[in-house]
Amino acid sequence: MTKESKVHPYIEWAKNRLDEMDATLSTFENKVGELGDDVSAKATAALSDMEVQRDAFKDFLDKNMHSAESVWEEQAAKLKKDWKAFEEDVETYVKAAKDNTEQYEAAIKARADVQMKAWQTALSDAFAAAANFPNERKADFDDAVRRMKSDAEAAEARLEAMKKAGQESWSALDAALSDSRKAFDKATEDMQKAFKRALK
Repeated sequence: MTKESKVHPYIEWAKNRLDEMDATLSTFENKVGELGDDVSAKATAALSDMEVQRDAFKDFLDKNMHSAESVWEEQAAKLKKDWKAFEEDVETYVKAAKDNTEQYEAAIKARADVQMKAWQTALSDAFAAAANFPNERKADFDDAVRRMKSDAEAAEARLEAMKKAGQESWSALDAALSDSRKAFDKATEDMQKAFKRALK
């Protein structure tokens, strides 16, 4: 049996944020040409900053995909700071493009799709990891998988409902995304702890 968990919370966190960065950039890059000249320069500068943040994030993830957990623990604060900087650039872009609210809506919906996919991938990885444990050692891990499944279903249902709610609920969808991220981070952390307990 492998001694490495396939559900590494730091890597899952970074992959999830990188996927959101990609979805956001893809949405904005496809729409930046629709902005008027008066806001285009500011939006383009914010978009450029987002690309730099995303590229640095991706570079770190690529270089450290197989690094020890201690490397990720040491870099966690910096990665969270980089994520926050990306989010601030998103806010700058959205403020610049305030008359093009459909861009914000499209980005939020793309992020919701990424979140739902992240939940499904993490859950699939958890089920695969659980299958590798002998029956007498996997009860705790199975409980963590069931909790993750329940959390995933709740997060997906909330995100789907918010995506269908329309323009008046963008702030609610944004809040649902934030809640989903927190639940996802906790679920992957709990899964890692359960994996380590099952290996003892």
